[in-house]
Amino acid sequence: MSRYDYPDDEFDADADGPVPVGVHRAQVPAWRSWVPLLAILVIVPLLAWGVVGLLGRHASEAGGQSTAPAVAPPPADGGDGDSDGGSAGGQEQSSQEATEQDTAEPAGNADFTTGVTVHNGTETTGLATRTGDKLRNAGFTSVTVSQGVYDLEEPAETTIYYASADLAPTAQAVAEALGAGQISESAEEAQSNPIVIVLRGDYQE
Repeated sequence: MSRYDYPDDEFDADADGPVPVGVHRAQVPAWRSWVPLLAILVIVPLLAWGVVGLLGRHASEAGGQSTAPAVAPPPADGGDGDSDGGSAGGQEQSSQEATEQDTAEPAGNADFTTGVTVHNGTETTGLATRTGDKLRNAGFTSVTVSQGVYDLEEPAETTIYYASADLAPTAQAVAEALGAGQISESAEEAQSNPIVIVLRGDYQE
């Protein structure tokens, strides 16, 4: 302990008293002033993240409870015999509809590479050319447009002739692309190509 040869004055503190003040206080390190700021930057985001997670969990639990599936009410008649009869009748009706669809639409897949010839059986100039373009846009890749007016026996309405039964799906696809026309199997009429179209006055572009 160093020797102190000077008498005490008002600036000297007691040995057992409080720490010196004023000019005798030790200088605070600079890093201590950053501690509160660092604490705020760390603690506040953690608290915000915790609150958001808690609220999100409560919201998901409430949503799961509100979306519980509702129980379907029992049938009005409540009879087992009637319900069985209704299901049997529905199965018969659906099978009958399936049979009608099978007979209405030919089985098989359309072949868009099949040769198709378009004849103009009307007095509208360029109708066959525009119809050929329409078929090409629909995906048919082998379309031939006959020049001039169709001079053979003309059908009463627009008809799509196909040479054999296996071409029926393709002929049906042609009719769907045109939006009109009756399909008919005729090897005599379909000689220039497997499928021959004769346009008549009922055909609308």
